[in-house]
Amino acid sequence: MLLLVAYLANIILLFLASLTDMKEKIIPHKYVIAMLIINLAVGYYYFGVDAVIAFFSTLILCLILSIGMGGGDVKIFSALAPLFAFDMVYYFPKYILILIGLSAGLAAFFPMLKILKVYWRDMIPSSCYFTMVIGILDYIIQIYNIPYATLVVWGYIILSIVLSKKVQNYRNITKTLGYLFPIYLLGMYLLDTNYFISKNVLLMSLVYLGELTLISIVIYALMGVEVSDKKRIDELKEGDILRDIIVLKNDGDVVIENASLVKRIKYLIDYEKGGKKDYKLIFTDGEGLSEDTIKLLKELNEKGKIPNELNILKTYPFVPFVFLAYLIVLAILFFKNHMWVNIL
Repeated sequence: MLLLVAYLANIILLFLASLTDMKEKIIPHKYVIAMLIINLAVGYYYFGVDAVIAFFSTLILCLILSIGMGGGDVKIFSALAPLFAFDMVYYFPKYILILIGLSAGLAAFFPMLKILKVYWRDMIPSSCYFTMVIGILDYIIQIYNIPYATLVVWGYIILSIVLSKKVQNYRNITKTLGYLFPIYLLGMYLLDTNYFISKNVLLMSLVYLGELTLISIVIYALMGVEVSDKKRIDELKEGDILRDIIVLKNDGDVVIENASLVKRIKYLIDYEKGGKKDYKLIFTDGEGLSEDTIKLLKELNEKGKIPNELNILKTYPFVPFVFLAYLIVLAILFFKNHMWVNIL
């Protein structure tokens, strides 16, 4: 019964933290501390030392992942961990791993939806074209029984999506051919009706179309198409996340790169290698801008070395997604594993 009370208390605390995060974009320490005290005490009572191990293993994991997390997110996952110490995978609570994955997936939904809304006129026709390519190649593979052809097909598809983002003419060709998608379906039906029906070509085509659109969204994001807004230097606030990488060279020059995620990771790895560098980086992670960095940006702006506006990533409150993911995890435990019957 005590464990049930702890789970319900976490629902209330996460709900309150979600409201504050949505209104003020901060995660109050009082809620996290309350969760930690309750969960460590109750977790230790039920699961012993495993609850403490769950806390520290989750904390270490989240610190490793913290390049994309804020400090509050790390604390919340760590505070919740002791209550899930009943099922461990290599010293990590299994359902905390699920919780982190669900939270990240839910949080990624809105930026991905925004990318789709902006670029659907490019994505959907191109995805229709690639769906036709897969369908035609599948048909040929079935007839001639070609081995390992699936790997080649999907390799070609992913490479083509990247090319369609980089090469304008290639993108235009795939878009134009994509409008033939209805004719392709009709042609496949007329060409081989038995194959069309037995292989569920219509349904599989729609599945491929959905998968390819999702792959396109992810690749667009990796290539630098992220949701951002222009913001004046004097309006920057602590916690804002720069879309740009600002390179401060030793000779006094300043270069601003509107870099893709891949380029940002490359810069970060190169910078963290150490050694003598002829530059310094202004680079924000999940924590966002600090007061000192904002002060430096204002000084650079006053000297005319950076423009009056910078690209700031549009972010969404993260705790509401953790709250929703927490409810989903509890539902999974209740309906699938009958956890309440076994351990309450």
